Amino acid sequence: MHSGRPSSAGLPRIGIFVSARWENVGIAAAAMLAIGIPFVAFANLVLFHFYARGSFVLDTGLLASLMWHSDAALTQPASLGGSSYFGTHVSLLFLPASALSRCLPLSMPQFFAGIVGFSHALLALAVFWLLVEGFGLRRGVGPWIAALAALGFAFSGLAIAIARYPHFETLIAAFFLLFAVAQVLGHPRLAVVFFVLGLATREDAGFHYVAILGLLVMLNAACGVPLRQQRTECTFALAALFYAIAAMAVQRLIFPETSAFARVYVGDPPLAHLGAGLIAHRIGFFLVGRPYILYPALGACIWALRARNPCVVLGFVAGIPWALLHLLAKSPLAGALVSYYAFPFLIALAWPLIGVMRQQQRTGNAGDPTSVLAGFATLLALSFFPGVGIHDPGQLPLPQAFWDPPSRAQQAATDRAAAALSAARPMLGRLLVDNSIAALAPNGFAQKEVPFLQGNGSTPSETTTSPDTVAFFAEGYDAQRLRAIADAAGLARRYAMPGTQIHLAARQRLEDVPLLAGLMAAEQGDAQK
Repeated sequence: MHSGRPSSAGLPRIGIFVSARWENVGIAAAAMLAIGIPFVAFANLVLFHFYARGSFVLDTGLLASLMWHSDAALTQPASLGGSSYFGTHVSLLFLPASALSRCLPLSMPQFFAGIVGFSHALLALAVFWLLVEGFGLRRGVGPWIAALAALGFAFSGLAIAIARYPHFETLIAAFFLLFAVAQVLGHPRLAVVFFVLGLATREDAGFHYVAILGLLVMLNAACGVPLRQQRTECTFALAALFYAIAAMAVQRLIFPETSAFARVYVGDPPLAHLGAGLIAHRIGFFLVGRPYILYPALGACIWALRARNPCVVLGFVAGIPWALLHLLAKSPLAGALVSYYAFPFLIALAWPLIGVMRQQQRTGNAGDPTSVLAGFATLLALSFFPGVGIHDPGQLPLPQAFWDPPSRAQQAATDRAAAALSAARPMLGRLLVDNSIAALAPNGFAQKEVPFLQGNGSTPSETTTSPDTVAFFAEGYDAQRLRAIADAAGLARRYAMPGTQIHLAARQRLEDVPLLAGLMAAEQGDAQK
């Protein structure tokens, strides 16, 4: 005979279900924090770069234009020669990115800002995913600790140094870390997806991938793991090597007269630029000027010795050939290993977490994640060790640029002003614009109209020393030099474009130019007033 009272046997199951639901909610909330903050902050930084401080055509404006409404050949702006970007880099990922840009109501700088923010969000995702699923930080404050570690990685001294010269190579590091995390956590299909996306980012990504995977295979073999048990690692390593070689071979076949490797690294004649003094200078500069690489590498070595786990430092060891290549490079920026050239060391900075996880899986000893988090936090702290000669061409004010982007109204007004200047070119006489304006509309201005297109080392030609109209950002990369040109040319009429950072100096009355009507205001210092 039944008592009619409900059984309490189901209550524990309900409690477990509710607890699991709340656990997943906590993980999701922490994940949104870990991913969302880097996305917004680094997107804001790029928007500040374009609309407030002023950008430059090489390389920010160029890359933004290639990812936004580009054609299948990735044709570069006419001011940069109009050739295919595939002659410089085989970046197949730009094609779906460009297709996506046509579906979104975003301007070119806004879309590129989203790409850069996305790349740093992926860095955070890789660390958060590994800590939560691999090291068991799922309950209580665990997900929030994982989120803080992920944020620390996304905002490390190395990541910020790279972001000061916005580029896309961070995606190579982010996709590889996601691939490595997916593989070590047992998600083979996701690992393949991230691996392919990483290779599609740039043709030489395969060499970076095979450097780490090849060392991993050799280290495992030295620890007694036979090659037949490393078929997955060997397959990925060979696939990365084959793709890199094949992509570069096809690139040379189609574009025989263009070689970014020769231009940046080898020089013409090959290695003629090298000398003992140059190499000694670069070594010394690296020791004092690249603390965000050097000190985390030393910290990883100490960690590896204390933990008796050489896999911890494997990422930095894999980066040694890359560092040596830049020691011999023709390009001064490459030779200094500045900005985005340091992107492989993002992999190295997060690799100790993967190295520890692999050792735990091999030995079957889960261990305490506290020591792992302490070691990782130490490496992140070391990446902020002060150095000299940090590459910051855009003079971005940090951390202000992370949280203080230009308003939507300023962005729209600046885009309208740049488009109006481009359309009004036939009525402005001999026109000069700075990098900041040309970067907003790379296809809107001729090469002769951007006198400092190649950066600080370039000088204006004779045809640009007596312009009729000069336009520049108030605090832009070229502002001081273009002001001097305007003064020397006697351009007495001065204007500002309200709601933007754009200023103009002209010989004629720009109020009479229909395309610019309503977009300008005469400045108080106008000599004609």
